[in-house]
Amino acid sequence: MKNARLKGLIGDAKTVVMLGMCKNAGKTTALCRLIRELAEEGGAPAALTSIGRDGESRDLVTGTDKPPIYMYEGMLAATAKELLPLSDVSREILAGTGLYTSLGEVMIFRARSDGFVQLAGPAIVGHLEPLKEMLRGLGAGRLLIDGALSRRSPAAAAKDGAVILSTGASLDRSMERTVTETAYAARILCLPQEAAPGEEKGHFTLFGEDKNGRPAEDLNALQRGMGEETLLISGALTESQAAGLLRSPVRKEGLTLLVRDAGCLMLQRETFEGLSRRGVKFAVRNAVRLAAVTVNPVSAGGWHFPEDEFRERMQEAVGVPVLNVMTGEESHDPADI
Repeated sequence: MKNARLKGLIGDAKTVVMLGMCKNAGKTTALCRLIRELAEEGGAPAALTSIGRDGESRDLVTGTDKPPIYMYEGMLAATAKELLPLSDVSREILAGTGLYTSLGEVMIFRARSDGFVQLAGPAIVGHLEPLKEMLRGLGAGRLLIDGALSRRSPAAAAKDGAVILSTGASLDRSMERTVTETAYAARILCLPQEAAPGEEKGHFTLFGEDKNGRPAEDLNALQRGMGEETLLISGALTESQAAGLLRSPVRKEGLTLLVRDAGCLMLQRETFEGLSRRGVKFAVRNAVRLAAVTVNPVSAGGWHFPEDEFRERMQEAVGVPVLNVMTGEESHDPADI
C-alpha cells in the first residue's frame, strides 16, 4: 500500500470537518496529519477551530492521553480566551469574535512560530458560519473544524467542503458492529440532496404541523398528510418521531423524508433501516461530501482488530477511501484505482 495523503482526498474543499464515532477513534491524529500536509502544500494559511475542546494532553473525562495539536507559523486559530496561555505557540491576536464559550470569548490569532495549541471554538454549530467569514476575511485559506464527539451536526458547516469520519476499535469490541455502525454514519453523511418541493413538484407537509400550519399534537395529525410525496421536516427528525411513524399503519412506500442536513437525522440504525425497508427514502437540503474514513484498529481498552482485515472490511462497507492514519496505509474503492 502507498502512503495516504488526506490533502489529496479533500480536493479543493475550503472547509473540512473532522468527525469521530467515539473517543480514541484517531480523529485528532487525522486532523494533525492534515494540518501537516497543508503546511507542506503552502499557499493561503489554514485556520483551525473546534466544536468542544481539543488539544489538551489528557482527556478531561476519561483521563487517557490525547495527541496534541501542532500548528505551523502563519496558520490561524480560533479558540477560547482562557486557553490562550495553555498554547505554547507564539501568537498575534487578530480579533475577538463576539462569540462566547464557557472558557470565554473565542479569539482569532495568527501563529508566529510553530507550536502546540488548545482549541475550544463555538459550541453552537450556527456560530460556525460567521466565524468562517471572519477567518476568511483575515486571509485564511482552508478551515479545519474538529467536530464534537459522536455528533453529526458539525457536518453542516462543510456544505462547501468535505467531511472526514474517524472510527476505531474503541467503538465496540465487535469488529462487525464497529463496521456496521460506522457504515450507517457514512450512509447518513452521504444522503442525496433534494430541494424543498414547491407546487411544481406536488404537495408537501411541514413535519410537526397540521394542514393549517398549527402545531401537531400527536402522530394522527402527521398521518393525515402521509399520502403526499415528500415530508419537509422542520428541525430534527427524532428517534421517537420516526419510531412512531415506523409503527403506524399508514402506507409509507414512495415517501421521502427531507431534512435540512445530516445532523438533523437523529435515528437509531434499526429505525432508519426499518423505514427504508418499507419504502421510505431520506434526503437532505444541504448535502456534504464524505471524503474519507480513517480507522484506528487499537482500542483504549486494550483490545485490537487485525489491521488489514479491519481496513478492508470497512472499505467494503463505506464506499469511500479508507486509511489508517496510525500507519499511513490506505485502501481505495476499486472504482478509484
